[in-house]
Amino acid sequence: MVSLETDLDRIAALAEQRRDDNRAFAHFIDIMWEREGRSDAELDALVEQIAADVSRAIDCTRCANCCRTLTVGLEPDDVARLAAGTGASAPEVLARYVDRAAGAALGEWATLRGVPCPFLRDNLCSVYAHRPLACLHYPAFTPDFRWLLDYILEDAGRCPIVFNVIERLKARLGW
Repeated sequence: MVSLETDLDRIAALAEQRRDDNRAFAHFIDIMWEREGRSDAELDALVEQIAADVSRAIDCTRCANCCRTLTVGLEPDDVARLAAGTGASAPEVLARYVDRAAGAALGEWATLRGVPCPFLRDNLCSVYAHRPLACLHYPAFTPDFRWLLDYILEDAGRCPIVFNVIERLKARLGW
């Protein structure tokens, strides 16, 4: 099996170099899946298998690039979790950490204020057990990988897991 790329600078450069190729790959998956009559569930299962292998091999705490570079979308229930994790009240969390206007501009209920994440401490999440659902599920490949692929590819230069899953999927499908 191909080794994993974890150097963030190299991942960013390779993802940029492969941007057009990755878009073509997304189109290839659409056409191949339609033509061969394969189910989206089959593709999701393949991606989940690859993602599980890659995720086990990469230590996110050595990277934390997502926490340093992404805006975190929030759901209303995230406020209570963050309150429990910070020891602050829900109104205090809303006032200090939540940006409803920025969230609305992105089609979200709200976002965390600021990038990097205000809860990031030395590559670790200070509210890990109480982190927002978006963080808990990142990076999310399924369900509906085929329909999410354009969004997933946006993070190929940011996240070693995303980059390596895409590269391994391309190899597995003979791209």
